[in-house]
Amino acid sequence: MKKTPYLCGPLTELLPEEQEKTKLFYGQIADVCGKVLGQRAFVPHEHYDPIKNASYTPQEVDQAERHQLCDLTSLLIAVAIKPSWGGGIEVEMANQSNIPVIIMCEKEKLEKRKVSRLLRGNPAVIDIIAYSTIDKALKKLEDRLLNIKKSLQ
Repeated sequence: MKKTPYLCGPLTELLPEEQEKTKLFYGQIADVCGKVLGQRAFVPHEHYDPIKNASYTPQEVDQAERHQLCDLTSLLIAVAIKPSWGGGIEVEMANQSNIPVIIMCEKEKLEKRKVSRLLRGNPAVIDIIAYSTIDKALKKLEDRLLNIKKSLQ
């Protein structure tokens, strides 16, 4: 089985009107991975949505996502939409599993230091994509994936 990219980012704590917009953005990122790498990214909410799949226990979600990330992932893309959202654990799991990480965040948040130095300084982080619009984020990601494609295969 070929390893796939994995996408992490906040969802549960977002306001309902933010959640749908964010799910679309995550889907677009996953599609860019599919286009460039031939493998669409694993997007956790598509499998373990906190509303649609509310019957999963926290332990079941952890076990499933930990396996997906640590054993079946080629690249972690961490989308830092909110200042603190729990993605640090996924970045550290990637680090412990020798999986490279790309952080994506709005340029303004990066400039105002809304993305922690601890997250940005993790040894697995190979790039930080700062963007001003979703279209620019997707284009920068596509360009970066094209540059690192060979090292991920």
